[in-house]
Amino acid sequence: MKTHILLILCFVVIGCKPKDPLQQATHYLIDYEYILDREALVGTMGHLVVLNPGPRVANLNVTAFFEDREPARFNLKAAPGASTESNFENWPVQPGARFALRVESSEPVVCQATVGWTNTGNNYKPDAPTRSPRGIREAAKSYMSLTTLAKHWYVADGIVINMPGQLWIRESEWALVLNPSDEPALMTMTLLDGTKPRDHGIEIPARRLRRVFMDEIAPHNRHYGVRFSGNRPVAAQWLRAVYWHDSTEVMAFWSVPCVPLVESTR
Repeated sequence: MKTHILLILCFVVIGCKPKDPLQQATHYLIDYEYILDREALVGTMGHLVVLNPGPRVANLNVTAFFEDREPARFNLKAAPGASTESNFENWPVQPGARFALRVESSEPVVCQATVGWTNTGNNYKPDAPTRSPRGIREAAKSYMSLTTLAKHWYVADGIVINMPGQLWIRESEWALVLNPSDEPALMTMTLLDGTKPRDHGIEIPARRLRRVFMDEIAPHNRHYGVRFSGNRPVAAQWLRAVYWHDSTEVMAFWSVPCVPLVESTR
């Protein structure tokens, strides 16, 4: 009985009731990269899919955050009772950019990102040309949006694989951190692999996306986890790419949002 009373007080007094994703007005999707190399015939096409289960049109104010320049803003609409798709071709982004999206919705919605990579320059026709000796191919990734910012984030499944002569694959990883605020964010990435924890400091400029190449930081061929801690609320995501050991051509890739530790406030 005492436990139940304490839980009720926790929910009511300090506001630690779990958040309903459908009640979140702001969504962060922070792993987009627009590639279109017409000579190498390598390309990506990214999509934003918004499910609006309600009866009213959702007005979406979208901000694209880049690594090296100020954000760009544009507007979309999500039809009621439907999933609405939009993509790179209709956004203010150019090939060669890595970027993140912040989606602010007038209605409760669910947001999902999908990115497809091809070695046919985004040509999906049966007779599409390719310069790959392995033939035409696509790799794709899809992930749900983050609906909060936090000062602390975690990822469990970290591993950089590079074993020439022993494995026919190699795997690289990146940490992605979005700082949408108007002040720089200072973060410490702590690598946890069962030995002495190792810290790596990073700074994310105001209104920027920061990408960190983990192959230069993490131990190779060993599982590890990461704790992100910082002075400012940010969004964090984890990206891994798989290659043939003797090629720079992508075999597969995936992307997962990190897990936030949200501090309760009175």
